Amino acid sequence: MITLVTLPYTKLAKINVHKSKREFLNLFSNQSQNKRIFIISLILAISVALSTVFLCAEVNQLNDDAFGHVTILDEPELLNALRDAQAKGVIMGIHGWEHENYSTMGPIQAKENVEKGKLVFEKAGLFPKVFISPFEIYGVPTNPSVKQAIESTGVATELPPLKTSNSHVDINEYTWDWRTMQSFDDPRFKTSSEIIREEKPQTIVLHAMDWNPYVNRFLINYLASTDETNITVRMDDVEVNTPKEVVNGMAKMTQYKSVGRVVLAVIPSGIWKGGNPSIRGIKVNNILGVYYWFFIVTALLPFSFFIIWKWLSGWNLRRTHNNYLPPDKRGSESGLVSIIVPAYNEEKTIGKCLESILNQDYKGKTEIIVVNDGSSDRTAEIISKYPVKFIDLKVNEGKANALNRAIEDAKGDILVFTDSDSYMSANAVSSLVGCLNENRDAQMVAGDVFIHDNHGKKRVMKYFQMIEYLLEQEMTRYLQGLNGHVLVCPGPLTAVRRKVCDTVRFSDETIVEDADFTIKVLKNSMKVIREPNAKVYTNAPETLRAWYKQRKRWWYGNLQVWRLHKKWAIRNAWMVFNYSGYIIGVFSIILFILLPYFLLQYDDILRISVRGFLFMIVFLIPYTLAIASFFTKNKKLLPMLVPYVLVYSTIKVVILSYLYLCYITGRGLKVQFGSRILKVR
Repeated sequence: MITLVTLPYTKLAKINVHKSKREFLNLFSNQSQNKRIFIISLILAISVALSTVFLCAEVNQLNDDAFGHVTILDEPELLNALRDAQAKGVIMGIHGWEHENYSTMGPIQAKENVEKGKLVFEKAGLFPKVFISPFEIYGVPTNPSVKQAIESTGVATELPPLKTSNSHVDINEYTWDWRTMQSFDDPRFKTSSEIIREEKPQTIVLHAMDWNPYVNRFLINYLASTDETNITVRMDDVEVNTPKEVVNGMAKMTQYKSVGRVVLAVIPSGIWKGGNPSIRGIKVNNILGVYYWFFIVTALLPFSFFIIWKWLSGWNLRRTHNNYLPPDKRGSESGLVSIIVPAYNEEKTIGKCLESILNQDYKGKTEIIVVNDGSSDRTAEIISKYPVKFIDLKVNEGKANALNRAIEDAKGDILVFTDSDSYMSANAVSSLVGCLNENRDAQMVAGDVFIHDNHGKKRVMKYFQMIEYLLEQEMTRYLQGLNGHVLVCPGPLTAVRRKVCDTVRFSDETIVEDADFTIKVLKNSMKVIREPNAKVYTNAPETLRAWYKQRKRWWYGNLQVWRLHKKWAIRNAWMVFNYSGYIIGVFSIILFILLPYFLLQYDDILRISVRGFLFMIVFLIPYTLAIASFFTKNKKLLPMLVPYVLVYSTIKVVILSYLYLCYITGRGLKVQFGSRILKVR
């Protein structure tokens, strides 16, 4: 309240008389609120991205439950390796059913588990001679009644002792967690080598997951050099994901004179993880991990950030009762408004466009300037029938020239631009003018563009674009408008103050005159905002070919804008984000092309693919639900969201990548612009 009293009267006079003191204070602090919301949104988005690590663990569990339960019978390569090892004299032991703790199990359950394991062994052509409790190595005792129940299945719970000169009977493990070892210079290698020579163990226990060249060399060094005999070498935790090379390596230990027997403790049933094949020494699982983090950084993180930022900003706007006044209280009269319409070969749409302009509810003075840009159809004839100022250019020189020609004749304090294939809602002009009246520091305002719904038959591409337009405006352009940095004021509906056009004009330096014009306005430190109440409806291409023709001009034109304004663009976060989309697109395509090659490295491609599909579904559901929040008023589009995400987004990435490659290689492309076919670079 003190701040309000001490403000000069001239400043207070600029505040709309309909605003309360509280609304004024909220407006005064809006900039700092936006910064806080921005930071909070970023922190929350990072938290969401990192939380996916825990979500992935849950997805893995879901994958395991749905597709992971297998037995050694489902792994032919492992099965053959076990049979070959048995033929070489390796003893096979049952290591539980799924590595359960038998010290906490009753006799009946223990017997059932061993019988299931024995059945799998027999089907595999393996002969289990011993049951080895999974937690025996940790000194966990097994209940005598459980042992008795297991032995009733015909499987022993202990192997007979071997004659040895060594008095030590302890079971020793020297290579635990050697899976992390990267070099023979690792201190663990030297230390364990010294300990094993000193202890001279009767039984050496290994774990399958630790097997690597370092374990293999450690074991060979000892077995080949010791004078001990009848040593038992046992490997625990051989299971469905154990590579055949591990079993083959253990089978070779039977050739050493110091070895009395080699035992493999095999877990019959387990969760299939897909293995971990290598390509030139690089684990494929690690490569697919790169895919995961690429998705997190380039897709999940920015999307989460934008969604949270949008939600929090909307909440803050509602909480402060909205700084925008109702349209009927904005003071719609603002001197003369010039409405400018460039047209080229639009005989099918120009009539409806002009009728929508003539039917505007704006109460102030207007002038309508229509420029026929050298049309070869009946466009000029149709325009001449309407009460508008008609500029008839005989030669098609492009939209930028037509707009500049109209600006020269325009007398309005505010200029409204629209396209001849579009038609405005009845309140479009009044909403744009009211927005500029309310936001005195803004120089340019963008309306919202929607796809014309003619209630006829619509093709899939049209539905996709309806979704795309809505998301673009309700998220990207909404967020850009929070701080007056809307990057593109669209050709179908934009309003500017007259003084903007005294400084900036449209140019044919690029093939996207609206984007280029907007960037020039921003470069001149002018504020560009959005008015969601100003709506315009435009036609959209309904075939893939027509769509490509349009997007080729738009997206390649944006690259031209980047090059033309690069020094400014690299300091603008939104411009950098847009440009990075092209680079990310190229990498996405490369990764997508290489993905089948990586999947082919796995033995069971189908199962790996199914597990990967489940991951995609789990992430796709919240992604789609988040998008769906923008369609509360357009529920008919909801069934198209999943195809939009999977199909349309993929098509966009392919086209963006192709255009970017044309751009960075200097090849350029041909674009039809009006009657002209231009070679652009």
